[in-house]
Amino acid sequence: MTGSGLIANPERGLEVISSPSAAVLQQLALDERLAREAGSVGRSVIRFWWGAEPMAVLGCADKPEIALDLAECERLGIEHVKRVTGGGAVLQCAGVFNYSYTAPDPGRLDIHRVFKQGADLVVGALSRLGVDACHRGISDVAVGERKISGSAQARKWKAVLLHGTLLADMDFDLLDAVLRHPLREPDYRRGRSHRDFLTSLMTLGVGASAGEIESAFALAAADVFRAR
Repeated sequence: MTGSGLIANPERGLEVISSPSAAVLQQLALDERLAREAGSVGRSVIRFWWGAEPMAVLGCADKPEIALDLAECERLGIEHVKRVTGGGAVLQCAGVFNYSYTAPDPGRLDIHRVFKQGADLVVGALSRLGVDACHRGISDVAVGERKISGSAQARKWKAVLLHGTLLADMDFDLLDAVLRHPLREPDYRRGRSHRDFLTSLMTLGVGASAGEIESAFALAAADVFRAR
């Protein structure tokens, strides 16, 4: 949905990059590579990318038979993969915008502070798109009572990796078919199904282009990650 290249350098030493379209496996591998570089050479990057063909992406502790309806996944041709970070299963597809933040681990990192930075990034970007959102639960961003973004993190290779999603558009029929109800949920979900709990920019009537979304996130990144 977008090209590649350096969007901005909002802070000396912090790169803001938009990656070209690629398979989800390749994008996750690049997140890991950037995390390794953060630990070895001190590189700090905010990277943006878009989902492609539908794929279920599980947290590192998820069990496929619990997180997914494997029979439906097979019937619909939906493959699944695990990522290095925690959190719950998500459905990647072309309408899902992704961000990742990779930086050296200072050794005193507060995981709640990192989740707040991710939420602040999304809230700030959505504000620039005219959407009023707020941080909910541990790592969610919600519009009203509906989740539009979540994030997960890992500390490996002497680095921190935070990545998250924003639902620009979503096939909720497909999502309901392949993702089971999570074993753990934030208090504000109150047992609601995926369809009743989640929302997207498209559902909200926000017709922002891919470039506008990326620009909003680049500007928000300059505010959130000004000081690490």
